[in-house]
Amino acid sequence: MIRENLAQAITWRRLLHRYPQPSWLEFFATAFIAEKLVGWGYKIKQGREIIKEERQLLPPDEDTLKREYQKALKAGAREEFLEKAQGGFTGVVAELQGTLPGPVVAFRFDIDSNELTEAADKNHRPAREGFRSENPGYAHMCGHDAHMAAGLLLAQYFAGRKEKLKGKIKFIFQPNEENLSGAAAMVDQGILDDVDVLLGGHMGVALKKLGQICFNVHSFMALTRFEVAMTGRPSHAALRPDEGKNAMLGACAAVTNLYAIARHGLGASRINVGRLEAGSTWNIIPDRAYFRMETRGVLNEINDYMVAKAKDVLQGAAAMYDLDLEIKPAAVALSAKNSPELIELAGKIAKDVPSITEVVPDAPFNASEDVTLMMESVQLHGGKAMFVLFGTPIGGGHHNAAFDLDENVIANAAEFMAKMHEALTAPG
Repeated sequence: MIRENLAQAITWRRLLHRYPQPSWLEFFATAFIAEKLVGWGYKIKQGREIIKEERQLLPPDEDTLKREYQKALKAGAREEFLEKAQGGFTGVVAELQGTLPGPVVAFRFDIDSNELTEAADKNHRPAREGFRSENPGYAHMCGHDAHMAAGLLLAQYFAGRKEKLKGKIKFIFQPNEENLSGAAAMVDQGILDDVDVLLGGHMGVALKKLGQICFNVHSFMALTRFEVAMTGRPSHAALRPDEGKNAMLGACAAVTNLYAIARHGLGASRINVGRLEAGSTWNIIPDRAYFRMETRGVLNEINDYMVAKAKDVLQGAAAMYDLDLEIKPAAVALSAKNSPELIELAGKIAKDVPSITEVVPDAPFNASEDVTLMMESVQLHGGKAMFVLFGTPIGGGHHNAAFDLDENVIANAAEFMAKMHEALTAPG
């Protein structure tokens, strides 16, 4: 059934590709997914039922929210599935209760786009075949459109065999993965509290051949992001520079010394300042500086070390120039490990999935993924979690304007997830 419905799933993927929206603005995707799931008999939750408002970090401004909401309506989203998402409370959680006893198995798929402009030349298949992004400045250049299509294909499959379904199926269509705070907002709202097994995954990354799969995915980098503001005092740069408190100097001192933090000896660590703003004009001592920064570590403990050292640097720089300092959290991700029992089970069923042509023994993720918070939440209360990589050729590379993938991977992912559920609910 999954393979037979692939053409339909490709149509879904291409429609979602045409109307991309980034973190906390995924209105079109939210309504599209909700409409499909309700039509298949799923019970859905939306809005503040699934998003903890206090953890909705860096929400868009009101003008942007209204503009993107209207764009979704214009693209054909039904307002009855959009109302609860107003204010940026995007995403969908859906449940289907089987007729037979069994575990609660959740499948997680991310729904946000990247913030960049998609390639327009005819060498780029979406441009050539007419499904290039129609929302300037936003594009699905990481494969989340295909992730959603795979999730819907899997949901359609389970809905068609409800009478044989054991336990409860839960689909989590998560917003704001790219800015790494959507998972935290869902975890804190309790949507994973009843989950026994969590399965998620990503297409491409380290696996570039169709039919490849990897269950032993490792080297998820724990991450912490901050917004940093330094506030001083303005003064005339020629008449009384001594009366000023220069926030730009404080920020520059901080940035320089952040990069000088000694790296941890037990594993990879990273630090980056991606945006810096300060000053207003020629002859005024800058009284405000703002920057965005992040730390990463291949282990949670290594990232904790980087965060502590970074805060020492920020406080020292602020003290040096007599500045007020504000540090606001902007995102978090954890290091994570797939549950060994699920890795073993996946290895056993791989031979029964025709679309799997090669099991890659292990693969590093070497980046951050906020699904790790969901994995930790499930594992801490005794459940199991696994994040899988699905192989596909990649055009342009992830987060590149020319990104594309082989759409057959949509069915490959759905087939594997369906087979995992069958194995997880098998007798004995």
